[in-house]
Amino acid sequence: KDTAVRMYEPKQEPSLRTRSGSRIVTAVVPPEESNSRFVSSQQQEAQDPGSTKKMNTSENSNTAVSSPYKSMSNSNSEEESVHDETAPSLRESNDGLNKQPSFSGATNEAFRFFIPNFERIKWTTFILLTLMVAIPVTIYIFFFTRIGYGTKAFYYLSDHFEQYAGVLGGAIVAFFVVLYLLDFTSWDSKHGAVARDICCVILMLGVCLLFLFMSGEHPYGPICLFIVLTPLWLLGMKVIFYPRKDTRVFVSWLSGPLLFASVVTLIMWMAWSFAADDHEWNEITEWHAAEEVGCEPNLEDYPECQKQDDPTDVCFTISLEDNKIYFDEGCAETCPDSVFEKCTNTFILWVGPLMVSLGLFFLSFFCTFVREDSVEKDIVNFGKLWVILLFSMWVVASLSGVSAGVTSAIIAMTLAGFVASAVFLIFIYSRAEIKSHKKEFKKRMEEKYGAYFDIVRGLLVVTCLPIAIIYIILSFLNQCVRRTGIFRCSKSPEVNNDDPDAERKTTWLTARTSEQINQFKSWDRSKVYTYAIYWGIAFMTMNVVVAQFTLLFLSWLIDATSSMGLGVVTVILVAVGLIMFLLPPVPGVPIYLTMGIVILAIGQETLGLVGAMAYCCAVSLILKLFACACQQKLIGEQLAGSVKVRSFVGINTKLIRSMKLVLKEPGLGISKCAILIGGPDWPTSVLCGIMKLRLIPILVGTIPVIFLIIPTVLTGSFTYMAGVKEDGKSKYPWAGTMAAIFAAFTACVQFGAMVVAAYYVERTASTRGAELDEMPIDEEVQVLEERSKQREKVYRDVTKWGVMPVWVKTVLNLATWCMVTSCYMVQLFYKDCFADYTLTSTIDEDLDGDWTNLVKPLGRYALLIFCISLFFFQIFYIWSTRKAKQAIDGGVISPENHPPTVRDLEST
Repeated sequence: KDTAVRMYEPKQEPSLRTRSGSRIVTAVVPPEESNSRFVSSQQQEAQDPGSTKKMNTSENSNTAVSSPYKSMSNSNSEEESVHDETAPSLRESNDGLNKQPSFSGATNEAFRFFIPNFERIKWTTFILLTLMVAIPVTIYIFFFTRIGYGTKAFYYLSDHFEQYAGVLGGAIVAFFVVLYLLDFTSWDSKHGAVARDICCVILMLGVCLLFLFMSGEHPYGPICLFIVLTPLWLLGMKVIFYPRKDTRVFVSWLSGPLLFASVVTLIMWMAWSFAADDHEWNEITEWHAAEEVGCEPNLEDYPECQKQDDPTDVCFTISLEDNKIYFDEGCAETCPDSVFEKCTNTFILWVGPLMVSLGLFFLSFFCTFVREDSVEKDIVNFGKLWVILLFSMWVVASLSGVSAGVTSAIIAMTLAGFVASAVFLIFIYSRAEIKSHKKEFKKRMEEKYGAYFDIVRGLLVVTCLPIAIIYIILSFLNQCVRRTGIFRCSKSPEVNNDDPDAERKTTWLTARTSEQINQFKSWDRSKVYTYAIYWGIAFMTMNVVVAQFTLLFLSWLIDATSSMGLGVVTVILVAVGLIMFLLPPVPGVPIYLTMGIVILAIGQETLGLVGAMAYCCAVSLILKLFACACQQKLIGEQLAGSVKVRSFVGINTKLIRSMKLVLKEPGLGISKCAILIGGPDWPTSVLCGIMKLRLIPILVGTIPVIFLIIPTVLTGSFTYMAGVKEDGKSKYPWAGTMAAIFAAFTACVQFGAMVVAAYYVERTASTRGAELDEMPIDEEVQVLEERSKQREKVYRDVTKWGVMPVWVKTVLNLATWCMVTSCYMVQLFYKDCFADYTLTSTIDEDLDGDWTNLVKPLGRYALLIFCISLFFFQIFYIWSTRKAKQAIDGGVISPENHPPTVRDLEST
């Protein structure tokens, strides 16, 4: 006989469960008796530690006492779980209560963060699956890395087939369009299915050949093919060796072998790298490999590097045996780095095994997600880890001087990883299951993020509108083929109506496209188009205003202040920074960046690089504290009676009210400092002034902002240093990488400060709810906010697509189309729109003394179209605001459906 005690919920009475054979007997124990047994057992154990063992061995050794702190079960727990159907859930409940923070728990969490929770399988199965994984790995390393014959393979592909890449790509696109027009996915007959499969194989082979043909110009093509084709290879092996095994189970088995192969590949690559001098990555091996893989030297931009007797060859010779470079007479030592600057094939070849290891690592983690016991937390952790790994690889590549090409390779690898994941999912789930999961996912997303759908739709419009037009044209051609009936295997052009008795209608678009268009028409298009225009404004601001004109202003400022002393420049920057700090929308980060750029450029000669950076950090901290004092004393205290200022601060919001509770606390605790640093700059300081808090403690609590200032200033300083050139070469080639690292660090510090501040605000709101409820509401601000809410509600009603006049719809459509056109022009033809200009450039030397030369003719057309879009959008905005005001003042909006009018609020 075995006995097990389970702890039930508090409302249920604890019971002793005994089992004899297959019979289950439940003995109910009164709560008083259970508690007395628990207390007496604790007292007995305290008096005699050995009494517990005696109690367990006495009375047939089949009784155990449950408690919230410790659960004891018999040794035959596995057998018990077979007969006791409620045991697993009860055990899980008990484990949840017993879970305590410990070092081992933290270690397990860290282990699971870096290592996937792979499926346990037999050793024979593990070895067989590992051998399956090793075959494509070996093929890739043998043909496409420096360990094997990668240099010869890349040279052969570049020399013999690269010129045919364009023709092959056009043929693939044309072939796919023809198949789409002929509805190849609906060829369901016996011969049609065979023809469809053959066409799919041809398409797949064509894409693979295209990637190989383009490997000379885009060397990351083979690694993308490896990541995508590996799942297909493994699924093919499953058909041969495990035909009866469920695909989902088989894929979950692959996590361990994929991880093992990833680690072995990484170790092998590291061992090979240190095995010989010519295996290492240095300038000699880089330039020698560039010649071997067929990279054409850039002699057009660097004619001084041409050989005197042969203009098509370079003026230097690389000897890998001597590990030296021999230059001809008059040949500059900078020529090898200059002419092979854009050749990224060499680094991709050398780092190929590492990229293979990363690809296998990605697939290993994904295979754990298809398990039924996988949790969402594991997926989130892997996403964080993958970002860290890719960023680390980019840093290494940047330090090696090939960041541009490797950035594209990293993006391509990530996209290939998602395609490989989709391959696994297609074979794991049926179409019905995919549709079911898709519906569930869509429903879950609507519940969580439905309020943000219009923002995402606006982004979709501004990025994919031309693609949507092409898709509609193809749908029209497809329907034309169906209507003519020239191809028997095409679908019927008829569209089913909701009423089965109604006459079927024939449209000029396919049923799927018509359904998608109807879904698009159901959107609140005026709101979606408005967000699309906002997205376009943000894009043009970042790519034109920030990337070009801000750069132009900073270079002019550096040039204009170059003859001034450091003190004069500091005073100018502090004055400009103070004005920017006093503007509510401006955060502190761009101000610190500007200080780091300009002060380093002026002060490096007198203070040195390190001294100028330290001086800039000190000036930025003083500026921040002085700006906080001005915001608190000049704005917060002096304008505390202004309703608009209090409303702009958000005095009645739960966030600000919680901040008020924390800021009122005496002293300088962590929560108070977190809000002063991580809270929004302008509202936080003005709120302190409205509350009439003492200035000195607030400034002392703001001093830790130096931990945000330092990385931001260093980001600006390294950005400036990256643009400094000497003899045509970058004086600090590592500065661009350091700027990216500190930019990421700045983002982490800024985000971390915001998270900590939000945590303490949320904790205050949840634990001090009674105090928040007792705080008086600012009634004047409440009335103003009610008016604003009313205007917003009325504005949404009068701008609904169905009630707007035709001319207003036309104006908004024109604004959207112009915005999309300007964004595409800047994105696709960026170099044709703007001149090459850096921080160290000058208007006199690089723009012929005219700053407008920064924008080329095509860029001017793009900016003109952008301004036309803003003009049309302004017309729409003026009409909509006036219409909303007329609706409010004229009483058109009924009180049953809308908030009270302004007159009602004023009378109240």
